Amino acid sequence: MKKLMIGLLLLPVCAFAVETNECTTANQLVALYELRGLMLRSDRSSYDIDKFIDAKLDLLREPTPNGFRWVRWVRPTGSPEYDKHGHTVAAVQGGGTDNFESSGDHAFAVRVAVPAKKSLFSGNNAVYVGTVHVTYVANGRERTKDETINNWMNPDTTRTIDLGTIADHVDVSLDSSTAPKNVRQALVEIHLLKAVPQDDPANPNYDTIVMLKRLSNTSDRDAIDEEIARLDPNDSFPVYRLVRQLRRADELMHSKKQEDQEKGDKLLKETLRRLR
Repeated sequence: MKKLMIGLLLLPVCAFAVETNECTTANQLVALYELRGLMLRSDRSSYDIDKFIDAKLDLLREPTPNGFRWVRWVRPTGSPEYDKHGHTVAAVQGGGTDNFESSGDHAFAVRVAVPAKKSLFSGNNAVYVGTVHVTYVANGRERTKDETINNWMNPDTTRTIDLGTIADHVDVSLDSSTAPKNVRQALVEIHLLKAVPQDDPANPNYDTIVMLKRLSNTSDRDAIDEEIARLDPNDSFPVYRLVRQLRRADELMHSKKQEDQEKGDKLLKETLRRLR
């Protein structure tokens, strides 16, 4: 019985005489009923519910070998997060350079930084930065961008190189050195400023994704029931009536009363006959 009901929820709802223009609402209801069913189980925690929602969101975004079909990367509106890689400079300026490398994904800019401190309790020292070499891949095309700094960068200063796009992958290297007295006492960093993932509104499952994200981190059954009532106030979608009838039949068949068991068996047969 359980496998049968799960199988019903996995079928395309439009196969149950649902009009095409109603499929979006129907898909949302399928997700809500799955979530509601999970909440009814006493052996499931809020962690399981969040895990289910995350897995459902990934499925609706259509996974690909390189990410998701319906997720696009955009610049953040506020201060961006960034991947940070640091290097303690050992080369003496004028006598050679250290070549420091870093790489990452989904970056829109590269920032060279000489932080104010090289550790929690120790101040930093100036670093001489030569040329920054950037190789990045965007839309399947490899590009390069070199930025010649050739100057000292004092502690608490930065230099940003905008890529003009959001790269799928970025490789960065830079030449650095410092004063003789500051060898191994000067820190330079490469920051890869990261784009943020955004669900593509063109995704046929976009409305369902928005709804599930809104319900994330909640174990409130009333919130789920309110969503169901909002989407289907007249209880009109046939797939859900069938699922509820199967659940009711299962409950009756597990009753200790012979009369209930007979009712459950009759309801099950009638419901299965409607599926043929």
